[in-house]
Amino acid sequence: MPERLKLRDVRAIFRLVGELRELGADPNAWRPHMVQRLLQIVHAQVVVSSEVHFRNNPSRGTMQVVDVGWACNEDGKTWQIQVERDDEQPENYWLASGRKQEDSQERVPVKPARKVYGGRCFLLSQFQLPHVSAVDQLGLHRAWGDEPFSKCEHKLVRVLHVELGRLWKRDVLNEVKNPATDLPPRLSQTLAALLEGCSEKQIAIKLELSRHTIHNYVKALHQRLGVSSRGELLALANSSKPDFIPRLSMPK
Repeated sequence: MPERLKLRDVRAIFRLVGELRELGADPNAWRPHMVQRLLQIVHAQVVVSSEVHFRNNPSRGTMQVVDVGWACNEDGKTWQIQVERDDEQPENYWLASGRKQEDSQERVPVKPARKVYGGRCFLLSQFQLPHVSAVDQLGLHRAWGDEPFSKCEHKLVRVLHVELGRLWKRDVLNEVKNPATDLPPRLSQTLAALLEGCSEKQIAIKLELSRHTIHNYVKALHQRLGVSSRGELLALANSSKPDFIPRLSMPK
Protein backbone atom coordinates (compact mmCIF):
# COMPACT_ATOMS: atom_id res chain seq x y z
CA MET A 1 0.00 0.00 0.00
CA PRO A 2 1.28 3.52 -0.73
CA GLU A 3 2.51 5.57 2.19
CA ARG A 4 0.12 8.11 3.65
CA LEU A 5 0.97 11.43 5.21
CA LYS A 6 0.51 11.50 8.96
CA LEU A 7 -1.95 14.10 10.14
CA ARG A 8 0.36 15.32 12.91
CA ASP A 9 3.15 15.97 10.38
CA VAL A 10 0.81 17.89 8.05
CA ARG A 11 -0.40 19.96 11.00
CA ALA A 12 3.21 20.65 11.98
CA ILE A 13 3.94 21.94 8.46
CA PHE A 14 0.96 24.30 8.48
CA ARG A 15 1.84 25.50 11.97
CA LEU A 16 5.28 26.29 10.62
CA VAL A 17 3.77 28.26 7.73
CA GLY A 18 1.83 30.32 10.27
CA GLU A 19 4.98 30.96 12.29
CA LEU A 20 6.83 32.08 9.16
CA ARG A 21 4.06 34.52 8.26
CA GLU A 22 4.51 36.17 11.63
CA LEU A 23 8.27 36.35 11.16
CA GLY A 24 7.99 37.30 7.51
CA ALA A 25 9.18 40.88 7.54
CA ASP A 26 12.84 39.79 7.70
CA PRO A 27 14.39 36.84 5.78
CA ASN A 28 17.15 36.75 8.41
CA ALA A 29 14.44 35.82 10.92
CA TRP A 30 12.14 33.43 9.04
CA ARG A 31 14.75 31.42 7.11
CA PRO A 32 16.80 30.34 10.16
CA HIS A 33 13.58 29.53 12.04
CA MET A 34 12.31 27.46 9.13
CA VAL A 35 15.46 25.36 8.75
CA GLN A 36 15.50 24.64 12.49
CA ARG A 37 11.87 23.55 12.60
CA LEU A 38 11.96 21.63 9.32
CA LEU A 39 15.01 19.70 10.53
CA GLN A 40 13.00 18.58 13.57
CA ILE A 41 9.85 17.70 11.61
CA VAL A 42 11.60 15.65 8.91
CA HIS A 43 14.47 14.38 11.12
CA ALA A 44 17.24 15.51 8.79
CA GLN A 45 20.88 16.16 9.71
CA VAL A 46 21.26 19.34 7.66
CA VAL A 47 18.61 21.60 6.12
CA VAL A 48 19.44 24.41 3.67
CA SER A 49 16.99 27.12 2.56
CA SER A 50 18.12 29.57 -0.10
CA GLU A 51 17.17 31.54 -3.17
CA VAL A 52 19.37 31.26 -6.25
CA HIS A 53 19.61 34.19 -8.69
CA PHE A 54 21.11 34.14 -12.19
CA ARG A 55 22.65 36.94 -14.25
CA ASN A 56 23.94 36.96 -17.79
CA ASN A 57 27.68 37.09 -18.37
CA PRO A 58 27.32 37.86 -22.11
CA SER A 59 31.00 38.39 -22.81
CA ARG A 60 31.71 34.74 -21.92
CA GLY A 61 28.37 33.13 -22.65
CA THR A 62 28.00 31.98 -19.05
CA MET A 63 26.13 33.08 -15.94
CA GLN A 64 26.82 34.59 -12.58
CA VAL A 65 25.05 32.64 -9.81
CA VAL A 66 24.19 34.24 -6.45
CA ASP A 67 22.99 31.86 -3.70
CA VAL A 68 21.62 33.48 -0.51
CA GLY A 69 20.06 31.71 2.47
CA TRP A 70 20.44 29.86 5.76
CA ALA A 71 21.34 26.34 6.91
CA CYS A 72 20.96 24.34 10.12
CA ASN A 73 22.64 21.17 11.41
CA GLU A 74 21.37 18.48 13.79
CA ASP A 75 22.80 20.37 16.78
CA GLY A 76 20.43 23.24 16.00
CA LYS A 77 23.23 25.55 14.92
CA THR A 78 22.31 27.90 12.06
CA TRP A 79 24.54 29.84 9.70
CA GLN A 80 24.05 32.21 6.79
CA ILE A 81 24.92 31.32 3.21
CA GLN A 82 25.97 33.81 0.54
CA VAL A 83 27.87 32.40 -2.40
CA GLU A 84 28.64 34.16 -5.69
CA ARG A 85 30.05 32.19 -8.59
CA ASP A 86 31.05 33.49 -12.01
CA ASP A 87 31.43 31.67 -15.30
CA GLU A 88 28.77 29.09 -14.50
CA GLN A 89 26.61 27.09 -16.85
CA PRO A 90 23.14 26.33 -15.48
CA GLU A 91 23.47 23.21 -13.35
CA ASN A 92 21.89 19.97 -14.50
CA TYR A 93 18.71 20.54 -12.49
CA TRP A 94 17.99 23.94 -14.03
CA LEU A 95 16.35 24.70 -17.35
CA ALA A 96 16.73 28.10 -19.02
CA SER A 97 13.44 29.91 -19.50
CA GLY A 98 14.03 30.28 -23.21
CA ARG A 99 14.81 33.99 -23.08
CA LYS A 100 17.51 34.87 -25.55
CA GLN A 101 20.65 36.17 -23.87
CA GLU A 102 20.99 39.93 -24.25
CA ASP A 103 24.08 42.07 -24.27
CA SER A 104 23.75 43.08 -20.63
CA GLN A 105 24.33 41.50 -17.26
CA GLU A 106 20.68 41.41 -16.32
CA ARG A 107 18.93 38.80 -14.20
CA VAL A 108 17.79 35.76 -16.15
CA PRO A 109 14.59 33.89 -15.20
CA VAL A 110 15.09 30.13 -14.97
CA LYS A 111 12.91 27.26 -13.89
CA PRO A 112 13.68 23.88 -12.32
CA ALA A 113 13.76 20.82 -14.52
CA ARG A 114 11.80 19.03 -11.77
CA LYS A 115 9.97 20.23 -8.68
CA VAL A 116 11.39 17.68 -6.24
CA TYR A 117 14.53 15.55 -6.36
CA GLY A 118 14.83 12.57 -4.08
CA GLY A 119 17.62 10.23 -3.09
CA ARG A 120 18.61 8.08 -0.16
CA CYS A 121 20.49 10.89 1.55
CA PHE A 122 19.36 14.04 -0.27
CA LEU A 123 15.98 15.71 -0.87
CA LEU A 124 15.68 18.91 -2.90
CA SER A 125 12.52 20.95 -3.49
CA GLN A 126 12.62 23.94 -5.84
CA PHE A 127 10.06 26.69 -6.40
CA GLN A 128 10.30 29.10 -9.32
CA LEU A 129 10.28 32.84 -8.53
CA PRO A 130 9.87 34.38 -12.00
CA HIS A 131 9.22 37.90 -10.67
CA VAL A 132 12.78 38.06 -9.26
CA SER A 133 14.49 35.79 -11.82
CA ALA A 134 15.35 33.22 -9.19
CA VAL A 135 14.50 29.81 -7.76
CA ASP A 136 13.90 29.17 -4.07
CA GLN A 137 15.15 25.82 -2.85
CA LEU A 138 14.96 23.58 0.20
CA GLY A 139 17.72 20.97 0.53
CA LEU A 140 17.65 18.26 3.22
CA HIS A 141 20.53 15.89 3.97
CA ARG A 142 20.95 12.66 5.95
CA ALA A 143 24.10 10.69 6.61
CA TRP A 144 24.89 7.77 4.33
CA GLY A 145 23.49 4.61 5.88
CA ASP A 146 20.60 6.34 7.66
CA GLU A 147 17.02 5.58 6.71
CA PRO A 148 16.34 7.15 3.30
CA PHE A 149 13.88 9.99 2.84
CA SER A 150 10.41 8.57 2.21
CA LYS A 151 7.86 9.65 -0.39
CA CYS A 152 5.76 11.08 2.44
CA GLU A 153 8.69 13.25 3.53
CA HIS A 154 9.07 14.44 -0.07
CA LYS A 155 5.40 15.45 -0.01
CA LEU A 156 5.68 17.21 3.35
CA VAL A 157 8.60 19.35 2.19
CA ARG A 158 6.79 20.11 -1.04
CA VAL A 159 3.62 21.17 0.82
CA LEU A 160 5.67 23.67 2.81
CA HIS A 161 7.30 25.05 -0.33
CA VAL A 162 4.01 25.37 -2.22
CA GLU A 163 2.38 27.20 0.69
CA LEU A 164 5.29 29.64 0.84
CA GLY A 165 5.04 30.08 -2.91
CA ARG A 166 1.37 31.02 -2.61
CA LEU A 167 2.24 33.75 -0.13
CA TRP A 168 4.95 35.13 -2.43
CA LYS A 169 2.64 35.10 -5.45
CA ARG A 170 -0.11 36.83 -3.50
CA ASP A 171 2.35 39.46 -2.34
CA VAL A 172 3.49 40.12 -5.90
CA LEU A 173 -0.09 40.41 -7.13
CA ASN A 174 -0.89 42.98 -4.47
CA GLU A 175 2.22 44.96 -5.42
CA VAL A 176 1.22 44.82 -9.07
CA LYS A 177 -2.24 46.20 -8.25
CA ASN A 178 -0.57 49.10 -6.45
CA PRO A 179 -0.23 52.01 -8.93
CA ALA A 180 3.05 52.98 -7.25
CA THR A 181 4.74 49.86 -8.66
CA ASP A 182 6.72 49.83 -11.90
CA LEU A 183 4.44 47.49 -13.86
CA PRO A 184 4.31 48.67 -17.50
CA PRO A 185 1.13 50.73 -18.12
CA ARG A 186 -0.41 48.31 -20.62
CA LEU A 187 0.08 45.31 -18.31
CA SER A 188 -1.37 47.31 -15.42
CA GLN A 189 -4.42 48.24 -17.52
CA THR A 190 -4.86 44.65 -18.67
CA LEU A 191 -4.70 43.30 -15.11
CA ALA A 192 -7.18 45.93 -13.90
CA ALA A 193 -9.62 44.95 -16.65
CA LEU A 194 -9.25 41.24 -15.86
CA LEU A 195 -10.05 41.97 -12.22
CA GLU A 196 -13.18 43.83 -13.40
CA GLY A 197 -14.30 40.62 -15.14
CA CYS A 198 -13.54 41.62 -18.73
CA SER A 199 -12.73 39.06 -21.40
CA GLU A 200 -9.70 39.45 -23.65
CA LYS A 201 -12.05 40.58 -26.44
CA GLN A 202 -13.60 43.23 -24.19
CA ILE A 203 -10.16 44.42 -23.05
CA ALA A 204 -9.04 44.74 -26.68
CA ILE A 205 -12.05 46.96 -27.46
CA LYS A 206 -11.57 48.97 -24.29
CA LEU A 207 -7.87 49.63 -24.93
CA GLU A 208 -8.29 49.85 -28.72
CA LEU A 209 -5.75 47.08 -29.31
CA SER A 210 -5.88 43.76 -31.12
CA ARG A 211 -7.00 40.59 -29.31
CA HIS A 212 -3.63 39.06 -30.17
CA THR A 213 -1.83 41.90 -28.35
CA ILE A 214 -4.08 41.54 -25.29
CA HIS A 215 -3.50 37.78 -25.27
CA ASN A 216 0.25 38.43 -25.22
CA TYR A 217 -0.20 40.87 -22.33
CA VAL A 218 -2.12 38.22 -20.37
CA LYS A 219 0.64 35.69 -21.06
CA ALA A 220 3.22 38.24 -19.87
CA LEU A 221 1.24 38.68 -16.62
CA HIS A 222 1.16 34.92 -16.10
CA GLN A 223 4.92 34.69 -16.58
CA ARG A 224 5.71 37.68 -14.39
CA LEU A 225 3.45 36.52 -11.56
CA GLY A 226 4.22 32.82 -11.78
CA VAL A 227 0.62 31.68 -12.43
CA SER A 228 -0.58 29.33 -15.15
CA SER A 229 -4.22 30.32 -15.64
CA ARG A 230 -6.60 33.24 -15.43
CA GLY A 231 -8.48 31.50 -12.62
CA GLU A 232 -5.30 31.19 -10.53
CA LEU A 233 -4.42 34.84 -11.19
CA LEU A 234 -7.86 36.09 -10.14
CA ALA A 235 -8.05 33.81 -7.12
CA LEU A 236 -4.73 35.10 -5.84
CA ALA A 237 -5.46 38.72 -6.68
CA ASN A 238 -8.83 38.66 -4.93
CA SER A 239 -7.57 36.94 -1.79
CA SER A 240 -7.00 39.03 1.30
CA LYS A 241 -3.46 40.25 1.86
CA PRO A 242 -1.89 38.90 5.08
CA ASP A 243 -0.21 41.39 7.39
CA PHE A 244 3.14 39.58 7.25
CA ILE A 245 4.67 37.60 4.41
CA PRO A 246 8.08 35.87 4.36
CA ARG A 247 10.15 38.33 2.37
CA LEU A 248 12.84 37.34 -0.11
CA SER A 249 16.45 38.39 0.37
CA MET A 250 17.02 39.90 -3.07
CA PRO A 251 13.83 41.49 -4.41
CA LYS A 252 13.90 42.74 -7.98
